[in-house]
Amino acid sequence: MKNKISITIALVVVILLAAYACLFQVRYDEVAIRTHFDSAGDKSLITEPNLYVRWPWPIDRVHKYSKRLQVLEDQLEEQQTADEKAVIIRTYVAWRITDPLNFFKRLETNKSAQETIKHAEAQMVPLLRTTRGIISQYSFEQLVNTDASKLKLTEIEDKATAQLQSRIDDSGYGITIDKVGIRRVMLPEKTTESVFETMKKTRERMAANARQEGKAKAAAIQSDAETASKRMKAIAERRAQAIRAKGDREAAQYYASFAAEKEDFAIFLFKNEALKEMLKNNSTFVLPAEDLGLFESVGKVNLPAAK
Repeated sequence: MKNKISITIALVVVILLAAYACLFQVRYDEVAIRTHFDSAGDKSLITEPNLYVRWPWPIDRVHKYSKRLQVLEDQLEEQQTADEKAVIIRTYVAWRITDPLNFFKRLETNKSAQETIKHAEAQMVPLLRTTRGIISQYSFEQLVNTDASKLKLTEIEDKATAQLQSRIDDSGYGITIDKVGIRRVMLPEKTTESVFETMKKTRERMAANARQEGKAKAAAIQSDAETASKRMKAIAERRAQAIRAKGDREAAQYYASFAAEKEDFAIFLFKNEALKEMLKNNSTFVLPAEDLGLFESVGKVNLPAAK
C-alpha cells in the first residue's frame, strides 16, 4: 500500500515537472518569443493569451515581454538655454515594445526578459541625452514662466519625442516612443540670482511703464478739460455778446430822448453821487428849498431836518 502511494506521488511530481518543462502560459498583457535552439523565426512570436506547448530546455526557450508602457527616467543634468542661462533638467521616456521579434533579435543577451529591458533602456539613455539638446534652442522664459502662454514645454517635448523616435527607428530596436517629457526643471544658485535680478528689473520696467501711461492719461484728461472749458467760455462769450447787443438795441431808442436834456441829466447824476458821498458820515448841511424839492422828487434819499 505504501509503495502504491509513493509511486503515485512520484508520478504526480513527474507529471508536474513535465508540464512545467513543456507548457507555458502567455497572459493578456504579454507577448512571447519561443526559440528553438536559440533561433527565432517568424513563427516564434506569440501574441494571443493562452496555454502553449514547448520542448523542454535547452531545446526551446521562452522569452516574455510586457505589452504595457515602460517608463525610463533619466538623471538630473545641467543644460544651457538659448539666452545662455543654465537650467537643471530631468527628463523621462514612456515607451513600449511594438515589434517583439525584432526587439528580441536586436537586444536579446541570453538573459531574463527584465534584464533585456534594462539593456534596452541603457541603449536609449545616450540617445535621450542627445535629444535634450533641443532645449538649447529655447530661451529661459520659454521653460519657466508664470504666463502659460509663453511656455514652450509641450513643443519641446513633441520635438524631442519625434527626434528620439527617429533615432530609435534607425537603430531597429522595435520600440515605439510614446512620449519624451520634462519631469522637473531646477535652477542652479547663480541662475536663481540672475533670474531674481531679471524679475526685479522687469517689475521696475513695468512700474515705469505704468507711471508713464498714467501721466499720459492725466495729460489727455487735462487737455480734454481745457478744451471743454475753452469751448464753454466761447459759448458763454457769444451769449454775452448777444445779450449786450440786444441791450444796446433796446437802449438805442432812449438815446434820442436823453440827447435833448443830456446836460441837465448829467448835472443831476453828478449831484446825486456827490450827495451820497456827503451823507456817508451823517453830516448836517443846509440846502435851498428848490434843491431840496429836487432831491426829494428823486426819492430813495432820506435827509435829516435842516438846522
